[in-house]
Amino acid sequence: MTAGEFTRIRVDWHDGVTSVVLDRPHRRNAIDLELARELLEAALMERTAASRCVVLSGEGGHFCVGGDLKSFRDEPDLPGHLLAVTTYLHAAMTRLATLPAPLVVAARGHVAGAGLGLACLADVLLVEEGSTFRSAYAALGLSPDAATSYLLPRLVGLRRARRMTHLGYVLEAKEAVEWGLCTEWVPAGGLAERARAVAAQLAAGPTRAFGQTARLLDAAWRRTLVEHLDDEATTLSTTAATADAREGIAAFVERRAAEFGGRE
Repeated sequence: MTAGEFTRIRVDWHDGVTSVVLDRPHRRNAIDLELARELLEAALMERTAASRCVVLSGEGGHFCVGGDLKSFRDEPDLPGHLLAVTTYLHAAMTRLATLPAPLVVAARGHVAGAGLGLACLADVLLVEEGSTFRSAYAALGLSPDAATSYLLPRLVGLRRARRMTHLGYVLEAKEAVEWGLCTEWVPAGGLAERARAVAAQLAAGPTRAFGQTARLLDAAWRRTLVEHLDDEATTLSTTAATADAREGIAAFVERRAAEFGGRE
């Protein structure tokens, strides 16, 4: 599949940045089987793998309201169908999470269900004024997917995560920043411009070092300090062998701005 063959998303590559736009504004970018499949295809593309930053956003007034309940309602085998959707969606998220390129999510409007999980996956999560975040699963009699139950408590804490998942608490934009869910609050109308600026900054950075840093941060939750220190030492030695490390050190010594190439 090429970018021109997508029907549920748009994909573009420019200046080292992969831009993925969920493109079902008439359904508030709800996720159906085809969108999940296309998201995985986009994540697996060679140009995406070679990018230095990935930006995920939603067309129209909303980022993503989660699963497409209208399509789910008429499924004769709902359990099997949801398993198929999550198989593609979770594979796409795994791919995005393991790319060395940082992931920026630009969220506006409603962010709910699996859309909340996609937002939580971001290295940098920008939220526009007036946006809201909600779990929504309990109201449907469902349990979470899209890594929501994994990422949400790590970002906001277990008590706050349960407040959202069990009590249906709706988190507004500024409070989402205060809770640690979002990186930055953006005034209305400024989201796209701010996302481009952040993406450009990240795309000019040391991509391999970013990838290893993200891996270390994620691994810190599941092992001892001694194990982590060993990994840090080995990883530091590995990144020190890159062209970007040599450039970064030289630039610091020479008191100039580094020009990273994102190279090994």
